[in-house]
Amino acid sequence: MALTVVHDPSPTEFLEHAGPLLYRDEPTNSLMLGLCGNILRAKESPKVPPVFIRVLKDGCTVTAAVQTPPMNLVITFAKTDELELLAKHLREVHAEFPGVVGPAVESEAFSTIWSKLSGKTKMLGMGQRIYKIEKVIIPKTIGRLRLAQIEDGDLIAQWLVEFGDESLPPPERKSFEERRPHAIRAIENQLAYVWLVDEMPVSMAHVGRPTQNGISVSAVYTPKNLRKRGFASAVVAHLSQKMLDSGKKFCVLYTDLSNPTSNKIYQNVGYQEVADSKHFLFEDRNV
Repeated sequence: MALTVVHDPSPTEFLEHAGPLLYRDEPTNSLMLGLCGNILRAKESPKVPPVFIRVLKDGCTVTAAVQTPPMNLVITFAKTDELELLAKHLREVHAEFPGVVGPAVESEAFSTIWSKLSGKTKMLGMGQRIYKIEKVIIPKTIGRLRLAQIEDGDLIAQWLVEFGDESLPPPERKSFEERRPHAIRAIENQLAYVWLVDEMPVSMAHVGRPTQNGISVSAVYTPKNLRKRGFASAVVAHLSQKMLDSGKKFCVLYTDLSNPTSNKIYQNVGYQEVADSKHFLFEDRNV
């Protein structure tokens, strides 16, 4: 029962073969599925072609990985020998990626294998938990949900900077100048939302990476001086309900396991645990 590696030329072909495997656990694989969907919907082709890899056993797809350079490698459930073959193949083709994201056990195993093969040091960037929601508990909080508008662009960009500084590992933090184009795109694509109190934005959340049945909620942020008033709970709950009302069967979000407050907030509005995920970073040993 030999294992082989296949590169698919497009997200369409990749999803044709890997989709049935990934959709067995759509919430856990929402990142990989959502990235493929984003590439399919993009108006322009990426400057550097994305990588779509499948590991086959007797001709059947048993695991898969996706990378959109220069971002992290995203993996799914896999056995040790499948991860070893994947890592060896990536090494042979001189693949470059700053880190790996995937189910906790697989991500840790792959990072160990890759560290030995590449000579790089692995570092845990974040321990995460994946949650999903199918029925929302709406909290009683003053204010209302609104789509972010172009005039909110600078504010959204600044909040993305602050969100990154608080929640992302240092290599993934970005400046205002780097965040602003992302903020504008999110607004133009109607993916960014704010919670208003007295018609002033006090909190935000984004949606994105839609899959067949779900969509991800991310970038939940409230400035420090406005916290402990229920605004994060409100924006997440109302935005999740809006997505369910639009036809999605569930919403997914990732939390930082080191932040018990955010984990409690999401559970209080109806999010339920799905799986743990780990994000490892790779650094040169002489750094």
